[in-house]
Amino acid sequence: MKQLLAVGKVSDQAKEVFSYLEQYFGIQVMEQSLDAVSGIIAAMKPDMVLVSVEELLASPTEAMGEFIKSNEGLSVATFGTPDDFTRFSKLYVGEPLKNIDLPLDEEACLFLICSTLKISMKKLKTESANKKTILVVDDDATTLRSIKSILDNKYAVELARSAETGFQAMEKKIPDLILLDYEMPVMNGKEMLQKIRATEKYAKIPVIFVTSVTDKTIISSLIPLRPSGYLLKPITMDVLHAEVDKVLNK
Repeated sequence: MKQLLAVGKVSDQAKEVFSYLEQYFGIQVMEQSLDAVSGIIAAMKPDMVLVSVEELLASPTEAMGEFIKSNEGLSVATFGTPDDFTRFSKLYVGEPLKNIDLPLDEEACLFLICSTLKISMKKLKTESANKKTILVVDDDATTLRSIKSILDNKYAVELARSAETGFQAMEKKIPDLILLDYEMPVMNGKEMLQKIRATEKYAKIPVIFVTSVTDKTIISSLIPLRPSGYLLKPITMDVLHAEVDKVLNK
């Protein structure tokens, strides 16, 4: 899976862009200036960097030119409204850049990135459509990001910070598998699984607990709810892949 790095100010419209692109690419968002992300680029080695035009209008436009020079060979595009991009283009001196226009035109956005990276848009869509979907429900943002980074190459991974947002995600698309934390506020993992099993359209979804809870009484109380596995944090990449593959390939 190709990796994208988005840099600068991220508006609500831009967040919609990245939410859409996450089904096709791995995306890291850094709301920092260009000169602050050189270390991130060296470590992440993204295939493409997307830079906020709005951020550049508030800082010296020479920064973009210097950034491109110091990252020769790296694909770069901007994102922002057409008006902001026009204003930026009048100030920017350098090779012409392509812009992901906001509000988002999904097809135009995906075509821009695919053509820049020289990959087939049709093939990318086909591969994405054939991926099985995993919903990860955990109130810890670090855990969510970690699991997504491990599974993103092979599966379509949706994230939820609570049981409530998990059910909202399930209303939009029923996942093939749920990875579920136990200790969560308002509704814990056991309560969420009880509700899943009691709801006809969700009842047969396999659920794997990924949690730090080791209490045998709690673990035993989950058996009647038929979880497909129980993995203890911290979890390694190999163990997670093996367990997920086993459940989804039954």
